[in-house]
Amino acid sequence: MASVSNKQIPKSFRANRPRSLQWLGRTVLSILGWKVTGSISKEYENNKLVVIVAPHTSNWDGILGVATLAGLDAKISFIGKHTVFKYLGLGAFLRYMGGIPVDRSKPGGIIRDALDQLKNIDCSLIAMAPEGTRSKVKEWKTGFLRIAKELNTKIILASIDFSKKEILLGKAFSPTGDNVKDILDLKKYYSSFTPRHPEKF
Repeated sequence: MASVSNKQIPKSFRANRPRSLQWLGRTVLSILGWKVTGSISKEYENNKLVVIVAPHTSNWDGILGVATLAGLDAKISFIGKHTVFKYLGLGAFLRYMGGIPVDRSKPGGIIRDALDQLKNIDCSLIAMAPEGTRSKVKEWKTGFLRIAKELNTKIILASIDFSKKEILLGKAFSPTGDNVKDILDLKKYYSSFTPRHPEKF
């Protein structure tokens, strides 16, 4: 069984990148002993979807995430610090992989800036880490709930489990409009997965 396959996502979410890049993603996961399970239903074909990924406690999460992204050949949009995109080679690569530069120094403007850019993108998976950082936090960010609400879309719950060496494309979550309740429910869901550094989650 392959560690990951583009058949796990609908065709409209595929980026059609070079097969060599897809092979590299599968190979990295296989060498590390990881696999991607679950899938995104075809009922969401030709739509936008928010995908949150947790627990996020180490740099390894990013490495595994990029390998998964490549192996799925997923058309992903993700938010990044605008300063990172200024580096010529790295900035070009991040944009190629779906990166959206936002200026985090603008209070209250990050999500608005991201939404303005996302509305011009068709059929994309919008990836976000609800914790907002790999360090331990008391409160999760609610930007992903706002984006899902404004784009009128569901949230796919993706998880990273180091005990199973498994990345799961899990169930679709519908925001209720009550952010406090939604965050509590999501934290409960993600508590069953093992992060690399449990003390940070």
